Amino acid sequence: MKLLGVGAVTVAGLGLVGCGGSGEGAGGAASSASEPVPASQAFAQAGVWMQYDGDEQIGKDVEIERILAFDGNGNVTAYQCDGVTFADLNGLSDEEIIEFAKQQDKAVFEAEKQAAIDSTAEAIEAWQQCYDTLKAEADAGTYDSMNSYGAYGIEAVPEEERAAAIEEFQTALDNTKNSLDIANEGQAFNEAAEYQEPQPQPYTLALETDGSGNVASGEEIRFAAPRFSFYQIEAGDTTDLESPKTRFRVLVDYGWHNDAEIPESAFATSDEAIGLYSPNYSTTQTVLDTTFGGYSGLATVVNEGHAGFTWDAPDAEGIEVD
Repeated sequence: MKLLGVGAVTVAGLGLVGCGGSGEGAGGAASSASEPVPASQAFAQAGVWMQYDGDEQIGKDVEIERILAFDGNGNVTAYQCDGVTFADLNGLSDEEIIEFAKQQDKAVFEAEKQAAIDSTAEAIEAWQQCYDTLKAEADAGTYDSMNSYGAYGIEAVPEEERAAAIEEFQTALDNTKNSLDIANEGQAFNEAAEYQEPQPQPYTLALETDGSGNVASGEEIRFAAPRFSFYQIEAGDTTDLESPKTRFRVLVDYGWHNDAEIPESAFATSDEAIGLYSPNYSTTQTVLDTTFGGYSGLATVVNEGHAGFTWDAPDAEGIEVD
């Protein structure tokens, strides 16, 4: 699902920075390099990079997972995307890509928030109906969802077992009520969540060397990637709760045990490490009017004829070496 199209981007007073052969693109000075640019130099410049599936070659229909804005001071801001492709960035400048990324990130937040609210509301409604039915049975003293030897109702339970059966029924009611209370608290958390723009996070470059320790054999960029976190109950929890047979299963399980946790915040981070690989196929590709280049899974806008990007040397400053 594409949450926003390029047409939604409005940037006042911004002139287009040349892309795909006219002026500098999103990679700053590195966009016109005549020699391969080491990672430490590429990311040290203010610029915009697109994270995508490294198993795919850049193309107009290839989806972008995140847009990464480097500030030139050792930090990166990661914006989440959903359904954005390289074609959507055609002809955009750094500033326009970032504005587009901000709109995307907010749209992802709103979509995930609404999905959490919808699924949680569905679960709450179903379990509330189940609880109300069981509570009415208990209040009436009929316990119609209770099953004993294939027959429903308290009358089917041997008299000497009824007290224990009623106690278990009440335990199921109490557990379900407690889970409903938690679910309603979780839903209140969802509804109160308000969007916040992601903040710059420091990144590090980690280099691996071969057996000699003198030659690079791999490199990756690491940073804390933001993600959204909502209270959410899986829809499967509401399956067939209107049938007495299912309510009996609920009783056997001593009620609804809702294990979903309420997040401390709607905004969390997870450690991200992107390998800076160079596959057999070219990582430089012109899409419509814009040329992208970079590593497998991470690309920026470059000029035509760009020499590409490479790993750092083990003696490069500011990187971690194994």
